[in-house]
Amino acid sequence: MPSWNIHIAQAERLLERGGAVARTVRDANAFLFGNLVPDIMVGYMVPGITDPIPYRTTHFAAPEFIPKPREREFWDTYVMPLFEQLGEADSRCVTVVPTSIVEERAAIDRIHFPQRFESDDAAAPVTETGETALPSAARTLFDLVLGTWAHLVADNLWNTRVNQFLDEHGGKPSEQFRIKKQGDFDGFGKMLPITSIPRETPELVAAAAAFPQYPVASDHVHDAIVVTHEIVRTNGAPAHAPYQLLTEDFFEITFAEVLDTTDRALEERL
Repeated sequence: MPSWNIHIAQAERLLERGGAVARTVRDANAFLFGNLVPDIMVGYMVPGITDPIPYRTTHFAAPEFIPKPREREFWDTYVMPLFEQLGEADSRCVTVVPTSIVEERAAIDRIHFPQRFESDDAAAPVTETGETALPSAARTLFDLVLGTWAHLVADNLWNTRVNQFLDEHGGKPSEQFRIKKQGDFDGFGKMLPITSIPRETPELVAAAAAFPQYPVASDHVHDAIVVTHEIVRTNGAPAHAPYQLLTEDFFEITFAEVLDTTDRALEERL
């Protein structure tokens, strides 16, 4: 909790809103993928993980009913050391962006309906680098790790607010609560308009393999992107079933709070 559609939506909004995250990230593709990383090797979202890593390890969290990842510990252990290794040139490199479901559909249409594009004079987009350069391997790795940290910040805050909601309404963790909570999160997440899908580039694969907490193999990178593609393709429901536990205000306020908290923490720490 939350699911990948919520993490993708939060990553997109952080990159769009012009705050500290948007000003810091240069490899947005790696940052987006990093927002998925903690859930890959734990085996929750990606099939074929034969040797899963426990949630308490991937999320820096104690084994409790509503775990709260220790995002600051992850920051101090992995984010800050990588940031200190970045050179000045890395702050001026061209931003690399993920693909979008719109681009994916256009590419498929070009294959199956080429006649529609025979008179299309638009050339493929070209990145104007000028005197700047594409992100270095160090920068791509840093942005991937920064995305992982953003995932942990989000999980910490969502779970904290759920726990507070329980306390305020006299509830307690139980299987019935878990089912209602997950149903509410599923309904909220599927309504979010999302378009971004990580590009399976050699640079991203190399960064995932060099992830300092544990390596993410190339086949797991591929499978995670396939899962992401399906999530983005099927997201954007016009409505949701009535919430069984939480409220519209809970989701709206907490979603905004995650964005503000992530931007503010990054600005304060860097």
